[in-house]
Amino acid sequence: MDLEIHDITLTGSSSGAYTLLLGVVGSDMQLPIVIGGAEAQSIALELENMKSSRPLTHDLYKNTLLSFDMEVGEVLIYKFEEGIFYANIYVSDGTQIKQIDSRVSDAVAIAVRFRAPIRCVTSVIDMAGISPEDMIQMSEEVPEEDADEDLSILSPEPDLDGQKSKKTIRDLKKRISTLKANLASAVDEENYEKASEIRDMLETLEKNLDEE
Repeated sequence: MDLEIHDITLTGSSSGAYTLLLGVVGSDMQLPIVIGGAEAQSIALELENMKSSRPLTHDLYKNTLLSFDMEVGEVLIYKFEEGIFYANIYVSDGTQIKQIDSRVSDAVAIAVRFRAPIRCVTSVIDMAGISPEDMIQMSEEVPEEDADEDLSILSPEPDLDGQKSKKTIRDLKKRISTLKANLASAVDEENYEKASEIRDMLETLEKNLDEE
């Protein structure tokens, strides 16, 4: 599936992380990916056709490939596992194509510089994609920085049959998925104190889900 960049927004947390929103071409489904501030800036600068006084890391990557007559043909998000997205960059010298493992944030930053297509396998969209309705619901949730005080999501009330409702279970799974992505971002940024806090929250949420 082909993707296009819809937006890059601050997550609202104090970690400085951003959400890269990739839309599925021809569909209303979107793929939200938490990325670091440096990568968000790199993508935004290229989209706005703004150049820094000295080459950024992704500019250096592009210049290096071009100096060896190599091009980026496409980037592919091929897996979503435990809240982490996996991507490949496909580089060609005209005769052979090499597949290079990459973080999604770096892959997208490279793709926009080469005007290369950004693609994603269907299974990842099925697992991590969200609809406009999901976006509205997420926007109404308690901000991430207040999540540790949101006891209702940690200890949801049972329904009339004494079991968690399907909606509650779905909300828990979405919250767990979001926290796993935030955990990966915190580790990438070497913010281990915040990563520890997120891990503790994950353990609590996963325990509640297992008790369903």
